[in-house]
Amino acid sequence: MGKKLYRVTCRGMTYSSSDTIHGVAYVVADNPDEAYKRLRDSLDKRKLGLSKERELDKIELLAEVADYPECGTALYA
Repeated sequence: MGKKLYRVTCRGMTYSSSDTIHGVAYVVADNPDEAYKRLRDSLDKRKLGLSKERELDKIELLAEVADYPECGTALYA
């Protein structure tokens, strides 16, 4: 199983008119659980947003390292 690129979206911190949007991130990981854990650990460590804003809203598989990726998009990493 190769690495995959996920777009991880939290419940909050998804909009800002002048600052970084921390609630949406692109994460390279082996699986969706690892992708969310990486983002959540980073948000927790930096104490960004409220706890409920850091909760998972959705995870989307965007690309994966494979000759014929099931998601339809190849990741070259």
